[in-house]
Amino acid sequence: MAHPPSPGIVDLPEGLQEIISRRLMHAIIDGSLPSGEKLSPTKLASEFGVSHIPVREALAALEAEGYVRRAPRVGFFVAELPTDDVGGVYHWRQVLEDEAHRIAVPRLEDSDLARMRKLNDSINRERESQNRFLDLNREFHFVAFGKAGSEILLRLLNQLWDSVARYQKTMDLARVSRAVLRDHAALIEAFEARDVNLVNALMAEHRGLVPQSTGKITTRSTRAAAGA
Repeated sequence: MAHPPSPGIVDLPEGLQEIISRRLMHAIIDGSLPSGEKLSPTKLASEFGVSHIPVREALAALEAEGYVRRAPRVGFFVAELPTDDVGGVYHWRQVLEDEAHRIAVPRLEDSDLARMRKLNDSINRERESQNRFLDLNREFHFVAFGKAGSEILLRLLNQLWDSVARYQKTMDLARVSRAVLRDHAALIEAFEARDVNLVNALMAEHRGLVPQSTGKITTRSTRAAAGA
């Protein structure tokens, strides 16, 4: 069972449970821990160099977030991808992202637009690396979200993006990368014009790239989500 390395974990400033939970979540998202794999608290505690208590707390937290399932008297397993949840996640992404843009777009500065352009150039250069491509894509969108100035909104959006990250890993990157870059260029123009309605209309289409590529959302859910 492959896990990310954890040297010096006890020296980090966060609580052990949060550190372990985040690292396991990332391993689940990037596929290092595949769906259905059994997670042994004893082995994980040994790998992280900690007692089993923070490991069990981390697994319980991941179970609550849907990344892990617990089978009574058997143990913990990486949860399967729940396709029936995807439409709901994309729906709430649309609701919150539309509101974030309404607040943020008037606050955007030239430096924010320059950062978006730079990130889109980097995305173009990283089209062969799915992990890097997705990280940069997320950073691109959170430039605007961050200008809304709400930590609560950012936390909720990050949770929703985390929820669909596993699905993004299954998309056909070669198929969607050109569309992503095209959409980003159009979004930058709309941001520059400070046209909130156009930004949200473009995002409704852009948001649909992953569901369409992975085939994980039904027609009804795609309409509800109306849209990476």
